[in-house]
Amino acid sequence: MRQLKPEVVQERKRHLLQWIVHYFIKTSKPVSSALIAEEAGLDLSSASIRSILQELENEGFLHQAHTSAGREPTDKGYRFFVDYLSGVQRLAASEKESIETQYKSRIEELDTLLSETSRLLSRVSHGAGIVLSPHMGKQAIKRLELLPLGGRNVLGVLITDSGLVRHWPIQLAFAPSARQVNMLNRFLNENIRGVSVDKAQGMVLNKLSQMEREFAELTSLAGELLTEVGRVTSPESIYVEGADNILSQAEQFGDLKTVQSLMRVIGEKDRLALMLEKELEEDEISTPKRVRVRIGAESGLPELRNASVITHVYRHGDRVLGVLGVIGSKRMEYSRMMGLVDFVGRLVETRLNEWDLETKGLEGRK
Repeated sequence: MRQLKPEVVQERKRHLLQWIVHYFIKTSKPVSSALIAEEAGLDLSSASIRSILQELENEGFLHQAHTSAGREPTDKGYRFFVDYLSGVQRLAASEKESIETQYKSRIEELDTLLSETSRLLSRVSHGAGIVLSPHMGKQAIKRLELLPLGGRNVLGVLITDSGLVRHWPIQLAFAPSARQVNMLNRFLNENIRGVSVDKAQGMVLNKLSQMEREFAELTSLAGELLTEVGRVTSPESIYVEGADNILSQAEQFGDLKTVQSLMRVIGEKDRLALMLEKELEEDEISTPKRVRVRIGAESGLPELRNASVITHVYRHGDRVLGVLGVIGSKRMEYSRMMGLVDFVGRLVETRLNEWDLETKGLEGRK
């Protein structure tokens, strides 16, 4: 009997596994050797198909619930399929045009951009759209203003270079004069522009401590304001839209208990945020990837064992800001979803760069 070369044997296994995973994603039906022989068009004998299926099962790529049943891909099988697809991400031109149209509306604040992005990812993917917001403390300050509200009450307004805007009421220990507020606003914005939020207070107070005693009240006012800035956090560190899409496809995620635990994680958000923050850490210590796919247990969350997570780390210039992506069934159309997440990630980065250009243009006309 003619012995096939090892590379030919491996190629046959790869083609067969690709076909099985693709068929299962499309139909959700376990795959039998008879079905493969009839529909796959791989030019393999029934004996060869059964032999390869057994090898793939032994190697952990396929699972067979019982002897008479067909086979289904395991997480390892899905991982093989996704790695194969990494170079062929696909998103239809009509979908790209539709997504771009929704980004044409003028969005001035990063919070709004990220919230709309999670909503958009949810609509287009029919899964849950997730976006992790940048950490406030690491953001460079673009502008900080005090707006008098009367008496001891003022409104603090903080704008960062990436487009985050925060405003919050502050009650001071004394009622500042309009002159003091104007002086402070001018002083702060001359000294803290480009400084990160978590370093601004120490830098300004150190500078003020060198000024003459007549500015003691101004020092107190600045100290109160910058203490408040240090406490300010994003009202939403993570945006999640489309949990109802998960419920509408509940049968793809397992039994009722499994779906309930998945919905609980999505609703609580904190553990999802921690999972996405690990994506940021991994991106900083390893070679950055445009798109990452976590299948089942690879996410690190037991509740996502029947789901896949596709993510993109978005940047502003050279700085990593956050993560966006989708959560869906392991039977999702991976090539399309990878293309979607990559495309939307690039759009977010483009919008952030446009803000920079708009700001520089305005400053140049002053």
